[in-house]
Amino acid sequence: MVLTIYAAAMALIVILSVWWKPRALPKDHPPIIDIPAEEMFRNPRRAYESALNEHGPIIAVYRKGRLEFIVNEQFTTEVLTNDSVFSFESGTLTVLNLHPLLLLPRSFIRDIDKLVNEGLVPLMNQIIQQITPIFERNIRVLTDKAQSATSKDPAPVDLAGLVHRTMAESMLTIIFGEAYTTLADIRAAEKIASDIAVLSGIYQNIGYWSRTFPTSWRVITWIRIMAFSIPWNFIRVIGFRVWKDLRSCTKTGSTGHLRKETLLHYLVRRYSYKDAHAVRLTLLDSLWILGLTLGLLFASIHQTAAVIVWVVFELAVRPESIPILRAELQDVLEVDEHSGKLVLTNASLKNAERLDSFIREVMRTKGDTLSTIRLTLRDVTLGGYTIPKGQLVCPLATLSHRNPAYHGEDAEEFVSDRWVGQSKPAVMVSPTYWPFGLGRFACPGRALAVAEIKLAVFFLIGRAFPVLEGNKYEVVDPLNITSVPPVGRLLLQPAPPVF
Repeated sequence: MVLTIYAAAMALIVILSVWWKPRALPKDHPPIIDIPAEEMFRNPRRAYESALNEHGPIIAVYRKGRLEFIVNEQFTTEVLTNDSVFSFESGTLTVLNLHPLLLLPRSFIRDIDKLVNEGLVPLMNQIIQQITPIFERNIRVLTDKAQSATSKDPAPVDLAGLVHRTMAESMLTIIFGEAYTTLADIRAAEKIASDIAVLSGIYQNIGYWSRTFPTSWRVITWIRIMAFSIPWNFIRVIGFRVWKDLRSCTKTGSTGHLRKETLLHYLVRRYSYKDAHAVRLTLLDSLWILGLTLGLLFASIHQTAAVIVWVVFELAVRPESIPILRAELQDVLEVDEHSGKLVLTNASLKNAERLDSFIREVMRTKGDTLSTIRLTLRDVTLGGYTIPKGQLVCPLATLSHRNPAYHGEDAEEFVSDRWVGQSKPAVMVSPTYWPFGLGRFACPGRALAVAEIKLAVFFLIGRAFPVLEGNKYEVVDPLNITSVPPVGRLLLQPAPPVF
């Protein structure tokens, strides 16, 4: 009931924003460029780069009912790192249709960031040990099909569906523990991650209604997901059990019933207060913990799964790289001291430099355009123009990632070993490479994401050769390559098992 009232209130805010008179632009604002929708959504790189070359270095463009200010590469560092002027939190929540979260008394983004940096990153070795068996078991479902196939008649597989399930099970384990990884839990986590992806506009470019009537689409989507989907898929299946665990902390004064290696245990310790040496949680803190775990589920499941598909598809169309990476897999495998089996650990994954280079090159070249955005906190002068307070500002990613001045004359080419020996792992961001963002709020979970990508790839190519039918894939949404994976028919051919 409370959630329904909250959702209705948030929807009302969105509706009222339709009639809210926007502040008039200053006379010295950047030029507003009319980019036809067809050109914007079909070939955004050419559309935005041409507009910036002709009218830049800063332009304003209407997209999905919002005015956005696009900057070229010379202002990337200023926009993405000057937090006193350009807000990551306000910009990200606004562009993801989650701006009502800005009304909360606490900072949702900052608390998620702190949760990952303080609760997850220090436990990376342990976390990789926890989730490696999940990746091995699930990927084996695909590779077993390949073992019964032939090189002339490879086995078709659903990679996207499997990696979503794998990520859901892995993140449920990391956040709540193995008790929360039943089939119903995994399906609920998958569904809620998918629905929040819809709510946040990740697929908004694809649909006619969502693209043409963005405001009404946002209102109806907010009501549908906040009032119905979240209560049914998250609270009913997972949330009630988490709530009971949280309230038990107050009743018993102890966290003994929680797995100490989970993020839920970290959250309870962080938000609780001690009363006569007993652990206590307020009702509001318990609700806040539920919200943070929900947000982390969405952010970690959908985005990493999408990148795994990108990496595997790029590998499938570059078969010459597969033997090299299989050889590296043999080199980095470790022997488990207890079982004597060959295993992958966090250390061995870090040592996989060639796969790391391949992943970094995929992230650099896959075509991200408007991937990272900020919102101005005050009027700001930039490039001789004035951008008023409350406006979305976004650097064009291709001007950094495909720039010959940064990456050499072959910047347009995919060079799988480009970063080998360069001491620039896939997680390292800079003004010339920022698929994980840049500055204070660069993705805090990128080390885990890259490790998960490596697990998926190694377990796949360790027993199979991936190929794409027709040796090609389709980019479904060129304007949102960051979050929407490519589509293609993936086939697996049998390969001698590496381990």
